[in-house]
Amino acid sequence: MAVEVWAKRLLISSTFTQATMYVVRPFITYRAIEIDAGATAIGLIGAIYALFPVLLALKFGSWVGKYGEGKFLVVGTFSLIASCASLLFTNSVPTLAIATAFAGLSHLALMVGGQTMVALRAPKADYNKLFGYYTFSASLGHTFGPVIAGLLAGSLANGMPEHSNYAFYFAIVLSSIALIPTFKWRNNTPTVKAAEEQSNTWSAAKSMLSRKEISLAVFISMAISSTLDLLVIFLPLLGKERAIDPALIGLIISLRAVGSMGSRLILGKVSQHISDRALLLSSTTVSMFACVGMVYTNSAVILGALVFIAGFSSGFGQPLTMALISLRTKADERALAVSARLTGNRLGQFVLPVAAGFLANGAGVGAVFWSMAALLGASLVASAAE
Repeated sequence: MAVEVWAKRLLISSTFTQATMYVVRPFITYRAIEIDAGATAIGLIGAIYALFPVLLALKFGSWVGKYGEGKFLVVGTFSLIASCASLLFTNSVPTLAIATAFAGLSHLALMVGGQTMVALRAPKADYNKLFGYYTFSASLGHTFGPVIAGLLAGSLANGMPEHSNYAFYFAIVLSSIALIPTFKWRNNTPTVKAAEEQSNTWSAAKSMLSRKEISLAVFISMAISSTLDLLVIFLPLLGKERAIDPALIGLIISLRAVGSMGSRLILGKVSQHISDRALLLSSTTVSMFACVGMVYTNSAVILGALVFIAGFSSGFGQPLTMALISLRTKADERALAVSARLTGNRLGQFVLPVAAGFLANGAGVGAVFWSMAALLGASLVASAAE
């Protein structure tokens, strides 16, 4: 299957926007440490990232159906550039929280626009392959973004970056590059107009989530995405606790993405031989045990290997849930379905970092990684019931 021009543009843009986010997220944690925020505050700041997406994801799905996924990608990229610039001026927990919320809202627009574009423009027979490519492009960005940012920022003897603003300047450059392939879509109309009955967004979403196969897929997606989010938020804290250089933490975060790239690149072929359910069950089990292993190592090498394994195994989950939800909804429902899935993801990313911050404050950062394993265990139960 040849990749169409629209898909190539989307994949290039996705690579650079996701690189931006994987520069911004860990360096928000480092900035929080620089301004003397404790583990609880770090968890709260991480949760703020998902606050507006929780409230607005369904509405964004309705707007994408009305105004078009291309426009959403352009607006979201402009917003991401501005949010990266705002991080340069954060010198307190409130200003950092506001800038983080702005970045989260920008990222939501990009995710809703991009996933809806694949769901509407790709042939159903190619969903696993194209959603695999789409999430592969994200992992590619996750690979080089944190490594280069870590090198640019430098490191001090106490495990902290020397120049955290350099990482935010780099994020501005990355997000500006992401705008180039999608800017021509600024005046695009929707590929498929949203269904008329979706004018009452919450009612339509409630009706959709009453279907067991949709609600289970949303929960599984939430569990996997929240685990990966906690990993990005709390790895810098784990690194500081164990005196691991920030550049090495950036490399380890990138190893997760390298693992995910591998699994997402082969997803199309693997899914021809293994059922989606069996693939979800086996991959989630491996990720769960990798998270447990992270609690017990002080070695950067072993930690990197475990993060790579978790990345490879969890890399199957997101494109599979995207494809499952798209296959089980009608064309005029898909923008809302994508948004319902993202609402679940962001709800987990809002609630769980707060809980994890309190947990880390009281029981140590290792307890956060146990909670990640428990969350993946819950998704195993859901996968078995799916």
